[in-house]
Amino acid sequence: MKNSRERMPKTFRKGMVPFIVAMLALPVCWFIVFYVAVNFNSILLAFRSVAGVTETGHPIYAWGLKNFTDFFREFRKPDSEIYWAIVNTLKYFGLNVLLIMPLTYLIAYFLYKEVRGHKFFRVLFYTPAILSSVTMVILYKNFIGGYGPLDEFWFALTGKRLPAFLTDHALATPAIMVYCVWVGFGVNMVLYQGAMKRIPVDVIEAGKLDGIRWYQELWYVVTPMVWPTLSTTLLIAVTGLFNSGGPILLMTNGGFHSTTINFFIFNQIYRFGEYSYPSAVGLFFTLVSLPIVFGLRWLLNKLDRGVEY
Repeated sequence: MKNSRERMPKTFRKGMVPFIVAMLALPVCWFIVFYVAVNFNSILLAFRSVAGVTETGHPIYAWGLKNFTDFFREFRKPDSEIYWAIVNTLKYFGLNVLLIMPLTYLIAYFLYKEVRGHKFFRVLFYTPAILSSVTMVILYKNFIGGYGPLDEFWFALTGKRLPAFLTDHALATPAIMVYCVWVGFGVNMVLYQGAMKRIPVDVIEAGKLDGIRWYQELWYVVTPMVWPTLSTTLLIAVTGLFNSGGPILLMTNGGFHSTTINFFIFNQIYRFGEYSYPSAVGLFFTLVSLPIVFGLRWLLNKLDRGVEY
């Protein structure tokens, strides 16, 4: 039997290669210009360090792995800024993948089933995503701050004042994580609901006739049919593993052991004008995340049951 190329008209076969080249030219050029060219200088900076200063005050640069050795040396110190940045980043990532995403998926399912008050809850959960993050942070800081509603309620209940959450080394990061949970039910919830709305009604009705419960419907019927959307959001979350964080700048400005890798790199450039060291940190975590992302992608493809509808 002839393959698909041989069955095509001769005119189409002649034009296939130019067509493929033309289709790939734009994304390839886009990648070269907006990724390779932009990041090439950052990669070079990762291997450059200041070795001294000339008599005229100009820096003398040396090339090598000094930035990377400095990074590993700092990481081994349990009280260093980069140590807390990595620890907090992993906390935010775990919060997103293990709590926010499962809760978002569960809420999206109940909204899809149109439980009582579903319209109100849809607006309630999505409103933080459409409001300015600055507005939301101000609301939250005033709510948990001294003499705020939460503090006054606690004082009326116990006669004691709450601690200053955002200026306490032990409480600053947990307080920001609570904020992330509060505002975290947004875009993914819309994506999950959109995927669930596409499920044929006949499939759901067949499950009802078989007498399955809601959690069985969610696990055995809904999840396999929305798996492409669910796996994509999970893959995107893991892609941003070392970019995880909260509104650190607006909340604590990185103080009180609340910094993350993202904020650490920003702080090194914005406050200290240092480019080489944060470039090395960013390059290191990029290389670490690549096998994790590709490994997860392989696993998610293996778990895909290939449901079509």
